[in-house]
Amino acid sequence: MNSKLLWIICGSLFVVFMSLLAINSGVIRGPFKQKLPEIAGSSREASEPVNYAFSKPPEKSSGTTDPQVYAKAVILRDVGSSYVMYEKNASEKVPIASTTKIMTATVVLEDFSDNLDDLVTITSPMIGVEGSDIQLRVGEKIKVRDLLKGLLIMSGNDTAYALAIHFGGLESFESKMNAKASFLGLENTHFKDPAGLDDDGYSTAHDLSILAAYAMRNDQFSSIVKTSETTISSADGSIVHDLKSSNRLIKSDDAFYYPLAIGVKTGFTYAAGHCLVSAAANNNHEILAVVLYTNENSITASAAESRKLLEWGFGNWSWP
Repeated sequence: MNSKLLWIICGSLFVVFMSLLAINSGVIRGPFKQKLPEIAGSSREASEPVNYAFSKPPEKSSGTTDPQVYAKAVILRDVGSSYVMYEKNASEKVPIASTTKIMTATVVLEDFSDNLDDLVTITSPMIGVEGSDIQLRVGEKIKVRDLLKGLLIMSGNDTAYALAIHFGGLESFESKMNAKASFLGLENTHFKDPAGLDDDGYSTAHDLSILAAYAMRNDQFSSIVKTSETTISSADGSIVHDLKSSNRLIKSDDAFYYPLAIGVKTGFTYAAGHCLVSAAANNNHEILAVVLYTNENSITASAAESRKLLEWGFGNWSWP
């Protein structure tokens, strides 16, 4: 055999072997094929690469049937391995309402991590938005880190607009949101505003599960989204905002409280329906659920369906 041809064949076989090795070892699995950079605010060492596929996927118990989740689009993902445990219409593009704020917070925490103690002076355009708010007042001065709490705990649309306008204006901030989506490989996601009020913005259950898993690796983000209630105030202390989470899964006095829940974010518009991105942890394992547009049009529906899905995950799967 021609020696040059032999070298080509050997080289090709080596490439195939290394690819199979990478897949089996968890280096390449699911959507996390690219190496992501250090996440601002994480407790990990700066030199440690982000690798979501670092553990073996869980195994479903024999005879387990799929859960009955009454929503338009659903996914349940094991965060440690990125393995999809259950999905329904997970790649369908739909409006996502205030779950958009996961990306809003991610942009602030990463792109403006050195500015969390900035004082934001509240203006009329920041509060002239519909829907949920924390009742910011014109002329009030409040820290960025406190606006993030209002954004993620109480889902304040006014806080979303305040952050976006403060950090370059709506158009510039939306560009950063979409650039981050592209960077994360969220191919079926596009944001139209920082609050999720514009239903021309869209994502999928699949993409949201990737975004949420990524966001939860930021210590400041994960700390905020598991907070059921807190109080923030203006810089001079004259204006106080009491914040109560819109996520029923983390509220111990709520009928839908789930003790293992650790976040993440609710959403609702008429076009998006009732939505919830949720996460739960047990015995050092974390699973993440996305439930978009519940069949039932009620304020408790997304919590009910999400809790059902999380309970099914921990109740019917085991980890090696």
